[in-house]
Amino acid sequence: METVLIIALAVLAAIALVVWWMLDIDIADIVAMIVSPIVGVWLIYYYGTPLAWGGGIVLLVIGGFALYYLVMRHKKPPA
Repeated sequence: METVLIIALAVLAAIALVVWWMLDIDIADIVAMIVSPIVGVWLIYYYGTPLAWGGGIVLLVIGGFALYYLVMRHKKPPA
């Protein structure tokens, strides 16, 4: 079972590297798209206060905007 998990993680890491190379994604894009929404959901889940909800929603919006910006940046035709 552990061998299957290690192989699956290696395959996912390889896919992530290929996508990262093909889309030319920066580390800041990864942080904004992945870490911000995760922290936002964690704030909402763990604390549940109105301030945590506000901060969590802001972080989710930042992650969504970063993803939208990345997609739009790669859809532009070359000049």
